[in-house]
Amino acid sequence: MRREQRIFHRHRVFTIFAFVAILPGAGTGSAAERVLIADGKISIELADGWAETDLNPGKVLAGFATQDKKNSLFLTGFQSGGSLLELMDQTITNFGQTFEITSEEKAKTGQVNGPGDKKWPAVFKSLEADVKNGNGTFPMKFHLLVFDTGSQLYTFQASSLKPVREARERQIFEMIRSLVAKP
Repeated sequence: MRREQRIFHRHRVFTIFAFVAILPGAGTGSAAERVLIADGKISIELADGWAETDLNPGKVLAGFATQDKKNSLFLTGFQSGGSLLELMDQTITNFGQTFEITSEEKAKTGQVNGPGDKKWPAVFKSLEADVKNGNGTFPMKFHLLVFDTGSQLYTFQASSLKPVREARERQIFEMIRSLVAKP
């Protein structure tokens, strides 16, 4: 990828994330339903074409995937504390033990909506990795969000097989933007 393309791509991702942080209630109307997860403490507007999945049973609080299984979302809770940046670094380290990370963007701070006017601090990062499965290697893109509700720390992970369709990535960002978390 040429330097100009990387700068444009980074600018586009930053702009999308800025919308995630600044316009949390905005959407395109493509969300099918609001689902409650984590004992009702987290809700998300699930986009059309996404459904609950059992790809990681017992390891996640909730998981969703597209019908073709090329895209997925998982919500997990952290057992340990630390700053959000430290937790993001810990998450990336865990990824590096399983996948070969090929590119990693700089972490960005933002917020997740809470009840009323409450906002929870969050850190967002995108990365690309080669995932080995059996005899094959699959290039993937991941969007990671770590946030703190004051009583619980969560990681929200979205993944897509590459090449990522722009419409699918837009859905992922809309679902991230739709997150509402209670303490």
